[in-house]
Amino acid sequence: MDKIFAPIKGRVLEYIDYKDITKESFYKESGVTASNFKGKGIESELGGDKIAKILSLYDDLNAEWLLTGNGDMIKKPNTKVIEALKNKVVDKEETRPRVPYSAAAGSLSVVMDGVTANQCEQMPLIKAFARYDFTILAYGDSMLPEYHSGDELACLYIKNTSFVQWGRCHVLDTAQGIIVKRIFDNGEFIRCVSDNEYYKEFKIHKSEVYSISLVIGMLRRY
Repeated sequence: MDKIFAPIKGRVLEYIDYKDITKESFYKESGVTASNFKGKGIESELGGDKIAKILSLYDDLNAEWLLTGNGDMIKKPNTKVIEALKNKVVDKEETRPRVPYSAAAGSLSVVMDGVTANQCEQMPLIKAFARYDFTILAYGDSMLPEYHSGDELACLYIKNTSFVQWGRCHVLDTAQGIIVKRIFDNGEFIRCVSDNEYYKEFKIHKSEVYSISLVIGMLRRY
């Protein structure tokens, strides 16, 4: 009987086979242990930290395909943006950075200062949305039914925390990494709540939050 892998794990194996990467090399490079792909380990899905590490390590791997199975396995180059970069005529108002979940803690504030070329893929402006500063791809099911894995979330950087719209979905850049949650003020802490009732809420100290961005729109590609 063929082994039935959890969907993302199956796509990881498909990718490394396509790239002719041995499992031993993959385990060594990614830090993912072989036990994740043996025995009962094949049935459970990879954690978000492991997925982020894989996406960071293999930059040609399409995050949307890995998370949802939609689209192409290998990223297609954005030829218009590439050509513009070559000619040094990229119009800041016509593109926005897509911030990867694997971005280092504290990177969102750097992105908002304009240091994006080497850190983020520049994506064409989504004109259907109101003003936004960057996008990020959602993954996992913690924010279902509002947001699905692979949804592109358009986000507005909040410069003044007095304008935080408590109760709405935000992207937090924290000491623990990037978090997408519905947030509530809780004194010295921020209470983070998932829309999916199967995920428990948690609190994070405000001193560990580097930046807060409001999710103002979502693009679903399927």
